Amino acid sequence: MRTLTLACLILLLTSPHALAQRPIRPLLPLHTWTLPDYVAVPFTEALHLPDDLEAASYAGVAMTPQNTLIVLSRDPQPFLEFSADGQFLRGFGAENLLARAHGLHIDDDGHLWVTDVNDHVVMKLDADGQVLLTIGTKGQGGEWDEAAGQHLLSEPNDVALDSAGNIYVAQGHGGQLPRVLKFSPAGEFIAQWGSRGYGPGQFVAAHAIEIDANDVLHVADRENMRIQRFDTQGNLLREWRFDAMVCALYLHDDGYLYITTGFDGELARVDMDGNVLGSIGSPGTGNGQFGEAHALTLDAAGNAWIADVINRRVQKFAKQP
Repeated sequence: MRTLTLACLILLLTSPHALAQRPIRPLLPLHTWTLPDYVAVPFTEALHLPDDLEAASYAGVAMTPQNTLIVLSRDPQPFLEFSADGQFLRGFGAENLLARAHGLHIDDDGHLWVTDVNDHVVMKLDADGQVLLTIGTKGQGGEWDEAAGQHLLSEPNDVALDSAGNIYVAQGHGGQLPRVLKFSPAGEFIAQWGSRGYGPGQFVAAHAIEIDANDVLHVADRENMRIQRFDTQGNLLREWRFDAMVCALYLHDDGYLYITTGFDGELARVDMDGNVLGSIGSPGTGNGQFGEAHALTLDAAGNAWIADVINRRVQKFAKQP
């Protein structure tokens, strides 16, 4: 991993709320081959929005069990649904449900799990956007302390479920209280681990989380430019270091992990030993480029869909035969 500049390190140490901003260091490409089996689809053709619906800042993307695409928007209308070929199906969810939408996960039963970094909550919703469960105290951020009866999250970024249905929340968007919290399927607190820092098991921002078929947790430690792997008890198993940010994660059934590098602007394929096998994309505003490659998913055909919160669009990379 490249050494951070002194100015960037000072920023990380003294200004945690600036961590979501474009880094002041030079943007860093991954040193790897390209991904020849992916081609950027013109972003104006990837999703077909109705004429009366303006593009917004899109924070998350996920596929439903029916292989439709749900886009998590920072507009008052939180959810947009599209067919696999990008045709608009519907907008749904209560207006202003989220103060600042961030993470989106859809489970095998079609429930939507969303995180809100401003209101400090994680919500489970049905397929029509009705709230079924809320974790955290809406509008209040801080430490989760069972002994004190204090049920607070701090800027939750992402959420994932293990094979038993336990819920894992990766939090600390602005660098405050970055950690992983574990809850039962009913939302009852079980455990938490991690702290702010640069050592093993610490985070600057625990930005994304994915759980594999063996219940190994993969946590994107964004500014530390690594993925940390844990068991379900919070024991650190291994870390994978990279040349650029790790912003979003997606474990595909092809046996690979796909990542995006946020402001560094790439989609990459990673094997399960942490080796980068290829990447595509770059920073910028053109087709196949990113302001911030914030979240990603892959559909049943292997096409990659990436939410760009800065360029206010969803970029599609089509999987080639």
